[in-house]
Amino acid sequence: MKNLWGFFAVGFLIISGCKKEYSFEGANTNNDTIVRPPGPPTGISYNFPVCAYCNSLTTTELWTWSFKMENALLCGKLDTAIVINNRTVFTFFGPSACSIDTGMVITVYLENDTLNRDIPYLITNKVSFFYYDHVGPSYIFISQAYSPFSATIENYNHQTRIATGTFTGFARRSDGRYVSINSGKFKVRLL
Repeated sequence: MKNLWGFFAVGFLIISGCKKEYSFEGANTNNDTIVRPPGPPTGISYNFPVCAYCNSLTTTELWTWSFKMENALLCGKLDTAIVINNRTVFTFFGPSACSIDTGMVITVYLENDTLNRDIPYLITNKVSFFYYDHVGPSYIFISQAYSPFSATIENYNHQTRIATGTFTGFARRSDGRYVSINSGKFKVRLL
C-alpha cells in the first residue's frame, strides 16, 4: 500500500504541475476572425480543348447546360433531373458534350419557395456546383459553402415542369485555387 500511495502522490504532482505558458504579446490582435475564401486566381488558366459543339450552341436547348470558365466554354447534355424535399430542392446532372469522362452536377435549394406553381423569376444563393472527372481527381471544380454561388430560375412552368435558368459563382479547383464560373445556363424538365 505504501508503494501505491507513492505512485498516486507522484502522479498527482505531475498532473498538477505548472507548465510554462507562452504569450503572444506585441501582435496585432484586431484581426478579423471570419474565414474568407481566397479570391479568384490571376494569371492561372486551365487549358480545356476547344469543343466545336459548345461553340456552335447558340441557345439553351431542352436538356442542356453550359458555362464559361476563363476563356473556355463547357457544355453538355443533361441525363437526370429530380425534385426532392417537398419540391424545395432540385438537382440535375449530365456529361460534357466533348468529354464523356467529365460532367456537371448542380443542386439548387429554394430558400422560401417550392416548385408547385409557375415561377417567373427566382434567385437563390444556396447552390451546390460540382464539375467532375472520372479519370483524374474526383472533381475539377467544386463550390464551397463559404464562397458565393447562385442560381436564377428565369422561368419555371409547373404544367410542363420545364425550368430555364442561369448560374454563376466561384468554385475551388482540385489544386485548391478558385476560378470564376460564369454565364452558366440550363434548361431542364424537372420530374
